[in-house]
Parts: sequence; C-alpha cells; structure tokens
Amino acid sequence: MSEALYVYGFVPEGDLPAIGAPGVDGASDVTTLPLGGIAAVVSPVADEALEEAAGGDRALDLDWVAPRALRHEQVVEEVMERTPVLPLTFGVIFSSKDALAAAVGPHRRRIAEFLDFVADKQEWAVKVYADARKIRERLEHDREGRAGIPDSPGARYLHQKRLARDLDRLAAEERSGTAERILRELSAGAVAHRSLRPSPRELTGRDDDMVLNAAFLEREGDVERFAERVRQLAEELGPRGFEVEPTGPWPPYSFCPPLQVQP
Repeated sequence: MSEALYVYGFVPEGDLPAIGAPGVDGASDVTTLPLGGIAAVVSPVADEALEEAAGGDRALDLDWVAPRALRHEQVVEEVMERTPVLPLTFGVIFSSKDALAAAVGPHRRRIAEFLDFVADKQEWAVKVYADARKIRERLEHDREGRAGIPDSPGARYLHQKRLARDLDRLAAEERSGTAERILRELSAGAVAHRSLRPSPRELTGRDDDMVLNAAFLEREGDVERFAERVRQLAEELGPRGFEVEPTGPWPPYSFCPPLQVQP
C-alpha cells in the first residue's frame, strides 16, 4: 500500500532535532520535508487514512479521532519547544511529496515571514468565568444596603420587582464590562491579541459562564510581566465573582495567517 503524508505544520528549514513523539497513527516517525527556506513537519500515513481524516465516517467517531488529535498536538507542542512553528489543524494529509510542495509553493514566503514573526514570541490564552449567583448576591446586598427595604407589603413587592429588574441589568453590565476591561488591559502590552468565541457550559463542563476567551501573543521577555498582571487581576476579581484562568504557552494557532494549504 502506498503512503501519503500527514502534515503537522511548518518550521524554518534547517536541522531540527529528532522528534520523540510518535506520528498521528501512533507508530510512524515524525520528520521534516525541506520546501525551500521552510520545511513541513510530516509523518507517513496509509492511503486509507485520507478519506477518514478528510470527512469520512471515521471523522465523526470521537473514539477514533481523540487519540489521533492528541498525538497531533503532542507533535506540534514538542516542535514548538525547539523552533518557531506554523501549526496546522488536525487532519491535513497529502497524497505525495509533490502534491504537498505544489500546494505550499504559493504560500512559501508568507509562511517564512510568519515563522520569523513568532520566533521570539509565545501564545497565551486567558479565559474569564463569571459566577452569576455570586455576582447577583453581591449586587443585591450592595443595593439593599444603600436603599433599605420598605416596611409595607405593597411597597416591598414593588421594590423587589424593581430590584430584580435592575439586578439583571447591572449583572449583565458588570460581566461585559469586566471582560472588556481585562481584554483592554492585557492587550495593551501584547504584540497581538485575538478575541475568541466563549465556550458554552456544555463544552466547559462548568456551572459558571465563560465571559471572555482571548489569546495574546507575548514576547518571551514580557511573559513574566504578563503572568503577574493576570495574577493581579485574578486576585482582585475573585471576590467579585470572576475567575481569571491563564494557560500556555501554546502553539500560535490563533495568529496563523489564513492559508489554503489543503490537499
């Protein structure tokens, strides 16, 4: 059976130490293929994998996809530790070296420029979660402490209805305002940033809501400063019902240029 090439991403052409992580199939070695100033990080795969990774029935089978996607990410992260990388998403396969070279050709300069750009930088993610119950209870306590509760039942009922309406509005404003403030403050010192779609509870598995999902590209020399500012925000906002969660460094997926490097 002939072999195709699975592609993890692109790196500057040159000597890259052997990759210890196995290929996406769990057995093949990962190598680099020179492409004129850049190189593709690849491993061989059987032809039958082409349809499976490109949208066949196996692409819908999480038990099949999950271990392969994990091995893909392990390769990309190991490469990232050694050299700048333009990572590709899971499932990019070419039928041959010539097919890969032909697809990459028009984009070679743009890939090389991106690799130069991220050479001394790291991507960090920051997610912010809002505890709706905690925020609402704090706002309600503050509001009642200032205004007091009427004595008469009728006035108390109207007060509670108006308070509930006001609290909904105030809680929504605080959630969005806090997310905007964090994004503004952290992006001020970043090389670049991207606002990403917040994940719903079904994906996070949490009882609180994600109100900010952002990626920041930081110079390596600024990472400690960035981490300290995130820590300060987490410490300040925690008692107010917000959790600030940083993770990284990650391969720079969020900042990759759009490429039609597809089979």
